[in-house]
Amino acid sequence: MIRLLALVFLLAVAIEARHEKYEGHHLYRIWGQSEQIGYLEAYLDLLSVTPAQRAESRKLEALVRLSPEERVEWLQYFDENQMGYKIISDNLAQILRAEESEVGRAKNLTNPNSTITWDTYYNTEAINKYIDEIGAKYPNLVTVINAGLSYEGRQIKYVRISTTRFENLRKPVIFIDSAVHAREWVTAPVALYLIQQLVEGADKELADRVDWIIIPMSNPDGYEYSINEDRMWRKTRSRSHEGADKCPGVDGNRNFDHHWGTRPGAADPCSIIYEGPSPFSEPEIRVIRDAVLSNLERTALSISLHSFGNMFLYAWGNNGSLPSNALYLNLAGVQMATAIDKLKLDKARNYTVGNAAKVLYYTSGTSRDWTRAVGIPLTYTMELPGYDYGFLVPPKYIEQIVTESWAGFVAGARFVLSRR
Repeated sequence: MIRLLALVFLLAVAIEARHEKYEGHHLYRIWGQSEQIGYLEAYLDLLSVTPAQRAESRKLEALVRLSPEERVEWLQYFDENQMGYKIISDNLAQILRAEESEVGRAKNLTNPNSTITWDTYYNTEAINKYIDEIGAKYPNLVTVINAGLSYEGRQIKYVRISTTRFENLRKPVIFIDSAVHAREWVTAPVALYLIQQLVEGADKELADRVDWIIIPMSNPDGYEYSINEDRMWRKTRSRSHEGADKCPGVDGNRNFDHHWGTRPGAADPCSIIYEGPSPFSEPEIRVIRDAVLSNLERTALSISLHSFGNMFLYAWGNNGSLPSNALYLNLAGVQMATAIDKLKLDKARNYTVGNAAKVLYYTSGTSRDWTRAVGIPLTYTMELPGYDYGFLVPPKYIEQIVTESWAGFVAGARFVLSRR
């Protein structure tokens, strides 16, 4: 009994210590012009951005984290630049502790007869175990690719789902990646649910008529660090760049070779959007690159899953100009969004579909723009719902999000098939 009490005490201390770095950090809702919010991205932790057409102020709104040291300086900046702001929470650490408690309770309810359920979150080991189990159970449909190692040596796996072993060159390919940003935990269950539905679901049409490549865990090092050390961690954990001792990691969604190096703020290793020392410097992002290029000629649709904001964003994010097939991109995006909105919770926003720079602000080095530039017709950043919780989506919402997202994937796949 004494040992058990000691263990409980040590666990409570560990939880407290893990979140203490965010003690007294405030969350603010701020609003301003697109260029103002875009400027802040390099210097502050923007947790979300709300498109102007949905914001009551008719300006972009953002949720931002301010440490006690930052608060005075940045509130003064907002005042001087005529930006509005409102406090949402005065202690992020308290929110993180509440989330950890709920995730812990959910794990206790997990079905012991299945390695994956839709009521909790799983670590990288459990995710990879599930991928291997699916591959072993359905060898004629699923091929598991051990694509490479992360910076810290974790295996990155993805699946190829095909009834014809990718040998029918007339079939379109759909590519999905998730968990590029470590703290966006809810993206991985969406990718895993997509795999399950394609392999074990009642509707076999999409597995039969489309070949799929799905990467459920793109950034295992950052994800594990987010679970065990810093819940708000976003980047990879690499230390190959100058300044890495102080500021490790690279923003994987700024590391693609499309207008890389064109935003000064992204060149700072301590920036949350640090682009890395060179394009594709991160082994995790090279896995995505190589998987895309492996079947580029047939790939018709690419979606990178992120959280949060209820959006389908398309190119070009670096300058706001539109691809030659912008109407096609918008039409497909609207069809996916409409399918999701039919199933969404009443309190959830409808999905916004549009050009990333026009809906939000300029970005460079993103997977969305790179995949479009190398020739994939339909490419999107899909921002999943956060409801009132942002990145910290409670486990009780996972099933809702994976289910409605599946409807969006179905609509996207059928759009692709209807155009062939």
